[in-house]
Amino acid sequence: MLESYTQTMKNIQVKNVSDEVHRVWKTRAAAAGMSLQEFLLRKLTREAQQPTVAEVFARVEHRGGPALDHDEIVAMIREDRDAR
Repeated sequence: MLESYTQTMKNIQVKNVSDEVHRVWKTRAAAAGMSLQEFLLRKLTREAQQPTVAEVFARVEHRGGPALDHDEIVAMIREDRDAR
């Protein structure tokens, strides 16, 4: 079973990492009680789960919703301010 699981997992290789950068990440991983691979995989996974600004705007645009023109927006703001 392990063999079939590992065959579906992808690998990422980062070349030309400076000694200093490698040392920092390795130290941080050790401080977190993880291997460098575990630590970086967790960081990459978290980053991939966060949408970019462009992705957020695309979702909002895709959702659509009621289209308001400038005058309607201004009227709503004025109404809200007058209610205070």
